[in-house]
Amino acid sequence: MINDLQTGIPSFLPDQFQAGRLRSRSRMSKNRRYAVLTILVTNAILISLLEFLIPVPIPVPGVKLGLANIITLIALVYLPVTDVISVVAIRCFVVALLTRGVMTLAFSMSGGILSALIMVLIYRRLSRYFSFKAISIVGALIHNTTQIFVASLLLGQFIVFYYLPILAVSALITGYITGKIGEMAVEELSAKGILTGMPGSRAQVDTNQTSAAW
Repeated sequence: MINDLQTGIPSFLPDQFQAGRLRSRSRMSKNRRYAVLTILVTNAILISLLEFLIPVPIPVPGVKLGLANIITLIALVYLPVTDVISVVAIRCFVVALLTRGVMTLAFSMSGGILSALIMVLIYRRLSRYFSFKAISIVGALIHNTTQIFVASLLLGQFIVFYYLPILAVSALITGYITGKIGEMAVEELSAKGILTGMPGSRAQVDTNQTSAAW
């Protein structure tokens, strides 16, 4: 009876049939995970490329809307940490290759991966204190700060830190916007049960908590 509740497979079936059903279910789960991962990576790349067509009113290097962070927020709710990092890393690599060249990869990759790790840590350990919008803002701040730090190392000049206050303000604004959109997307996905049961999924636990935070 316990086996029935845990696996959904009747316990009266012979062992070889139960093992076969479990293997089949495991393959289906893995295939679904790869499909979701592919969809998220594709959307993140498309959003990043489309973002280059949107003019930014502040002509400061590093200031951008960061709309691809919406996909990262969705990924950290439904996917394991390794998959979240994969989404960010593949997106950064492809976008850098198609737009500004591989030379900019150090900036986007370092900022993207570190901010994703921090957001995952906050979401999974401190989500009762941080709303989705706050997590997104922290991610944006970490991303911009890391890019400035990497730029200073590569250029050998600390003058780039003069951009930090402007980048911090832009991170607060864009982080809030992307966090709000990400929160709405996760609530909609959770309500419709589209990605429920994914490895690492915590949407059922945390959407109620984040709605109570600022």
